[in-house]
Amino acid sequence: MKLNRKQRTALSLIRGTRGRFFGLQTTQGETLNAQFRGETGNYIQVFDRNNGLIRRFAKTSLDKVSFGK
Repeated sequence: MKLNRKQRTALSLIRGTRGRFFGLQTTQGETLNAQFRGETGNYIQVFDRNNGLIRRFAKTSLDKVSFGK
């Protein structure tokens, strides 16, 4: 799987959240308030605070991450 620079940056920000919630925007246009739970080679697993579900996204579907410092 080949990630572009925007996706690599988003993924490194997600890894650095250390269990805190962040805003996640996908390439499909979905926006959610999420908490990082884990990752595999192609997927990340997050807790969707909006719906109360654990969801899995392909790393290639990551678009933007907003995280207050």
